[in-house]
Amino acid sequence: MSSITELTEREAVPVTFGSFTLWCESFRAEETRAVSEKATVDGKGFVTNSFPKLMKLTFCGRICDEASPLGFVAAAGGMLRNGTVFSTSYRGLAFTGCRVQSFKAEDKGEAYICAEISVLSSSVSEEENA
Repeated sequence: MSSITELTEREAVPVTFGSFTLWCESFRAEETRAVSEKATVDGKGFVTNSFPKLMKLTFCGRICDEASPLGFVAAAGGMLRNGTVFSTSYRGLAFTGCRVQSFKAEDKGEAYICAEISVLSSSVSEEENA
């Protein structure tokens, strides 16, 4: 007789950004390639330059901080305005050369703040001890 185990729920994963921790419930990674091109004499395209753009990472989840629940807004805003470079990790991947691109925070009257933060990363690798 065999049995099947179905995973129906997953715990939020803590992700650290500077001085705050976001309990991540969803994650998205995007990366694209920039291409410069010129037309040739016969009107066809010719690639003159090509390079990968920075990887965009979006983390959505909750900020749980009883002492200063909206401290995330000040911290993330400071990191965005100052261009702070930092590293973070998520589920076995290490992201370095990160900078905050944007963030959102919403206080819905709960014991936590709903938050979303998008960062640009220059490098991604698998963590050695993962």
